[in-house]
Amino acid sequence: MDILERMPWMAQNAVFQRLSEIADVASLNKEERMKYDANMKAFRDTIAVMEGQYLEGHAEGRTEGRAEGRAEGRAEANCDNARKMKEDGMPIELIAKYTGLSATEIESL
Repeated sequence: MDILERMPWMAQNAVFQRLSEIADVASLNKEERMKYDANMKAFRDTIAVMEGQYLEGHAEGRTEGRAEGRAEGRAEANCDNARKMKEDGMPIELIAKYTGLSATEIESL
């Protein structure tokens, strides 16, 4: 009851209206109950599909993020290696061959 007392009056009213609707389900005739059950099934199916899509999108986003992170890590490692090769006096063409970086990228290191 503590939470209910802290809610604004309109929200309290909505809670009691919803409880009233639920209580009325018991008084439905067979046809009304079938319609109610069909609507509830459709509602629950929609919620399940939305949740599934959310979880699928979340997993896809994590996969893409990991792939991007790995690519950035490889690129950073290639830059570090290219910098060391350049400092050791290796030709730029050879550095480009082994790191996959362009000559201008190597020159700017």
